[in-house]
Amino acid sequence: MTSSEPQGDVTESPFEHASRLAERVRAASYGTVLVIAALGVTTAADVGLGYSAELVLGVGAATWVAHLYAELLGRHVVEMEPLHRREVYAAMIDGSPILLATVLPGVVLLIGRGALATAGTARSLAILVAFAQLVGIGVLVARRAPGRAHTAWIFAGVTAAVGIVVGGFTLVLGH
Repeated sequence: MTSSEPQGDVTESPFEHASRLAERVRAASYGTVLVIAALGVTTAADVGLGYSAELVLGVGAATWVAHLYAELLGRHVVEMEPLHRREVYAAMIDGSPILLATVLPGVVLLIGRGALATAGTARSLAILVAFAQLVGIGVLVARRAPGRAHTAWIFAGVTAAVGIVVGGFTLVLGH
């Protein structure tokens, strides 16, 4: 930290903690939905050639950079002064679930390229992994909200349905 950066209390209030968690949930869900969209336009042949893994990982990286840029611009508008290094790092970390959403599906796609599984199987597994991630995000959010335990699974189902709709749009528009 430089001497020009504020030296305040480093503990977060419950509101700040919830706000940062919300940012990470947004990033994780956004990243996962983009993975599903990218997988919707890939074929088994793309998996075998490695193009699908490159697409998924590239979409994640490009989206993270765009998200970081937009977040920093937005913060600059609100704060109307130069951003401090710790704010940039916080934005990088809060947006990192976009990148993380690509890792497991990307690894599964690479397994299909490496002949440890057929390309078609790897593509299907990558799609299942992405939907499982989306359901997990839905369960996490639902469990933080007040309500009955079974509502978490209903919420997770609705979250997965959003992924299905996005995947469906991608299939219709991409083919």
